[in-house]
Amino acid sequence: MSAKPSAVRDVVVVIPGIMGSTLVDAENRPVWSLSAGSLVNAIRTFGGSLKSLRLPEGLGDDHPGDGVRAVGLMPGLHVIPGIWSPVAGYAGILKFLRGRRFQFVQDPVPNLITFPYDWRLSNRHNARLLAERAGDALTRWRARPGMADAKLVIVAHSMGGLVARWFLEREQGAELTRALITIGTPHRGSVKSLDTLANGIEAGVGPLKLSLTEMARSMPSLHQLLPTYACLRKPGGGRVPLGPGTTAGLDAAMLADAAAFHAVLDAAGPPRYVLHKVVGIRQPTPTTARLTGGRLVTSDAIDEQDQAGDGTVPRLAAEPAQGRGTEVHEVAQQHGELQGTRSALDLLDGIITREDVIWEDAAPETFGVAMTEIWAPGAAPELTVPDLADRRLNVSVLDEHGTQVGAPVKVRPDGRAVLDPLPEGGYRATVSSPVAGGPPPVTRPFLVWDPDR
Repeated sequence: MSAKPSAVRDVVVVIPGIMGSTLVDAENRPVWSLSAGSLVNAIRTFGGSLKSLRLPEGLGDDHPGDGVRAVGLMPGLHVIPGIWSPVAGYAGILKFLRGRRFQFVQDPVPNLITFPYDWRLSNRHNARLLAERAGDALTRWRARPGMADAKLVIVAHSMGGLVARWFLEREQGAELTRALITIGTPHRGSVKSLDTLANGIEAGVGPLKLSLTEMARSMPSLHQLLPTYACLRKPGGGRVPLGPGTTAGLDAAMLADAAAFHAVLDAAGPPRYVLHKVVGIRQPTPTTARLTGGRLVTSDAIDEQDQAGDGTVPRLAAEPAQGRGTEVHEVAQQHGELQGTRSALDLLDGIITREDVIWEDAAPETFGVAMTEIWAPGAAPELTVPDLADRRLNVSVLDEHGTQVGAPVKVRPDGRAVLDPLPEGGYRATVSSPVAGGPPPVTRPFLVWDPDR
């Protein structure tokens, strides 16, 4: 039996992560968008704009005045090779919120809004824009009869959670907000961004390689995703945090600015709103790194322990130090899929409707999936279930339009599954049990990319 429709009294704001907003140029031509019909076309359109998308040195928290602006949320599977992990998109979570369960108002004053933003720019800059957008929406909603006590409920995926926290702590947003739900947010950073910035874009991305590295290193936002914990392993043992001279390839001024960004958030004290944290677990996740021959080599281990995470954000970094261990909701799923999981959507249901929900911790039979993010056409993509034990699991592949590709493939006893070669495009590999009542599935988005085209 489906739940009864519920009228929503607050203003709900959905904020995507890095790469999750569509961008257009000054002539409204797509710069980063799925409107071209496929992920591959979107990447090539973006690649053609790289020179103009690179930000000027010393930009800080300002806008470059290049005419680029955000106009919407990426609905489907998206990734810019090398910058961040593939993300399944936001059509699913928006469809859920716009369904019959929630009685949102759209006209003339909506109380469900999205906040697309130029994800190249500083999170401080985008937090100021969020203050304008959300504050205006709440003011107009409160003017409706009976809504004077309404507040904001913010749902933020990945880096969007950092934008939201700066708005709440530094742009007077806390007084307006009832709850913030962060989903896979790197509150204490991610080694993924360190790998990108220090090593440059991985080989295999083809003609985008050099330009994309320069563009990535010009982004204040990507620096604000750097780890704030001691993530660098010393040759003689122990760990140290990032700092001047610790790694090659990092701009000292941008590194210091990113550290200052997090220091302000960490010094804010306990939040004056309820902070719910949806945290990915059990997925192999780079957590530390060591410098070898001028290049960073990442590791899933920290002090000889593998604490895992969502494949992109380590478990230890997925919540801020303040309030650690409270309102934490663990889901065994990959970073780019967390925002659409049933568990996360059920949590939103209870918060938005102001009803109590029973939250169950991650089932003990859950598992992790490891898989390279980019494959070449003609290669046979592989994935591994490191903790397979004696589980029986299958792998099904969907293309970016949701169509199943080929027949399911069994995971071998050694935990490996080898898929058939695939043409260029975005895909999602779902590892699931063929047995009723088995562990919940885990989905890994990936890209098949031909750099020579």
